[in-house]
Amino acid sequence: MLTAFRAAAEGGDFERLLKLLHPEAVYVADGGGKAVASRRPVVGAERVAHLLARIMSHYRVDRIGFVEIGGELALAAHRDGRVIWVDTLEITNGQVTTFRRVANPEKLGHM
Repeated sequence: MLTAFRAAAEGGDFERLLKLLHPEAVYVADGGGKAVASRRPVVGAERVAHLLARIMSHYRVDRIGFVEIGGELALAAHRDGRVIWVDTLEITNGQVTTFRRVANPEKLGHM
């Protein structure tokens, strides 16, 4: 599931993202006031897919790799040799129900 989601996000594939997201999917971001992030949760597959496609087309990401966070696999976006955000996904019945992004550089310094 993470591989499919990563491919859709990297490619900015809105239709594929939409299929992978639960209709009531929620996107929550933590920029800590130090990185650009949504201040409020974004709710709904279409809104989340549009947001993710827009983010990927706007930000220059060198690669998205897999990392382990709290014993679970997550996605880490890299640019210029450093992690710029980490995404964790809750998946239910083959669809992403909750998408959490940490972009606060103070929380990513150890990566």
